[in-house]
Amino acid sequence: MEIKKIGIIGQGALGVMYGNYLKKRMGNENVFFIADEGRVNRYRSADMVCNGEACGFSYWSPAEAVTADLIIFAVKFMGMESALEIVKPFVGEHTLFLSVLNGISSEEMIEKAYGADHVLYACVQGMDAGKDGNEVTYKNMGYITIGNKDRSHDEKLKAVTELFDRTGLAYKVPDDILREQWNKLMLNTGVNQVTAVYGAPYSLIQKEGEARTMMIEAMREVLRVADTQDIDLTEADIDYWLELLATLNPEGHTSMCQDVLAGRPTEVDLFAGTMLKIAKKEGFSLPVNTFLYEKLKELEGASD
Repeated sequence: MEIKKIGIIGQGALGVMYGNYLKKRMGNENVFFIADEGRVNRYRSADMVCNGEACGFSYWSPAEAVTADLIIFAVKFMGMESALEIVKPFVGEHTLFLSVLNGISSEEMIEKAYGADHVLYACVQGMDAGKDGNEVTYKNMGYITIGNKDRSHDEKLKAVTELFDRTGLAYKVPDDILREQWNKLMLNTGVNQVTAVYGAPYSLIQKEGEARTMMIEAMREVLRVADTQDIDLTEADIDYWLELLATLNPEGHTSMCQDVLAGRPTEVDLFAGTMLKIAKKEGFSLPVNTFLYEKLKELEGASD
């Protein structure tokens, strides 16, 4: 199959970044944003801006639905349940699904709603997109790591990689996409959550101290959970992330830290929440992630 029509749900930094890129190469008639009627009306009255340029996106509500060949989920994790319902009128017999959310949970939710045969697994890496109001800025788009959970190279993977080749969107197809997702989840569970709890930039975890130790221990707890799921993560993966973190702007903030500072809900349920559920099922505790989960929930409650 050839992917000709793409629907995107979620107008965060990633949704806008990918939407603007694909729209420029495929046209407004073929790349559109999906939202409920209320959001569509708001979006149409206040256009998004990407790197200083008005995007001029097309927006479609369920009442205006056309069948999409590919639907990209770019919402926050807490918005996934409603997003799955909103896109339903856009789903046809051959529609494929791709999620650019963090974590390991969104693909399973899509599979439950629409069937595993239509879902590709993905992990986005290396982008620096940020959103302030209706403006998105970025210098690096990074790349999308994509694959099937059974490691197969089937027609749906071929269709999406051909789309990426056609539009020039950077991607990689790893041997094991599930390991890639878990590896990034391990990073986020450590650095995002700890910087959010402290309300601090990267500089806090780039130097020795309580926060850096907590971050590393939170990541080690993910190693333990991953082992129960037959995911081969090691201390060498943690060392890789520590080297990468040392190169980041010391004054930069993680997305979760930005959420806490702005009084927004966080994706703690996607990180510590997921780890705690699996650990409970496997019969062991995660003291560091339990602390981070409870603290972040407390911070969310304080902003209500």
